[in-house]
Amino acid sequence: MRSALLLVKLGGSVITFKEKPLSPNFKAIKDLSRVLASVQMPAVFVHGGGSFGHYWSVKYKMHTKPDGYDLHGISIVHESMIALNEIIVNSLIKEGANPYAIMPSMFTNGFRPITSKIEELRTIAKGGIIPITFGDVVHVNSRNYSIFSGDALMTILAKRLMPTKTIFLVNVDGLYKDPKTREIIREINNATYKSIEFSKMLTDVTGGMSRKIREAFKIAASGIDVLLVNGLKPQRILDAIGGIDFDGTIIRGIKKKGG
Repeated sequence: MRSALLLVKLGGSVITFKEKPLSPNFKAIKDLSRVLASVQMPAVFVHGGGSFGHYWSVKYKMHTKPDGYDLHGISIVHESMIALNEIIVNSLIKEGANPYAIMPSMFTNGFRPITSKIEELRTIAKGGIIPITFGDVVHVNSRNYSIFSGDALMTILAKRLMPTKTIFLVNVDGLYKDPKTREIIREINNATYKSIEFSKMLTDVTGGMSRKIREAFKIAASGIDVLLVNGLKPQRILDAIGGIDFDGTIIRGIKKKGG
């Protein structure tokens, strides 16, 4: 039986203005901090890079494929993520939460998870501290580094922590059936996975959103429900965490035959 644990991804498009370099969305960060600080459940948070890490990684042509990237660029991308993390951590502290920043390199080796360290995150969360990690540039081997996205981190953490609630906070109302009409898909389950043209759907959304959806499906394939919630609408977040009917998309964990 799973013990209560909340896993939340604070999307870069929510906590920053992605169209403007190095611009935090202070109002959204404050609202999120207030809401998340009120949750009475052990939690682990992940946040994206938005107009911080993403901006610099594009400038220095860094990707998720390991390579010998510009050394100065590696330093700048990493430092920008620490700077954004500090803004979020300080906001959570002001709202009475107890966040504890942890770089992804503390519980992974390159892209490989260190199981004992990930389990330690659960122990920390149960003790009343909120581990908060983030997408980053990580050392892979030799002189090779790579971007390790917050969305990919969510998959690694979810598969090992098996949280009771897994939530991606995004800047839209959920997964659109049709981007033109903005009709939301309320729920995807075992019966509907095959009936939805995911490949077509993924071409209709931005690269950042498509990555979230791909990772969400990977998590769901492990039997874990994934919720897509508009992070700019605080009440929806509380409703989703509290198990109340909310506006958004639920991707039901795929139940294995005989499971």
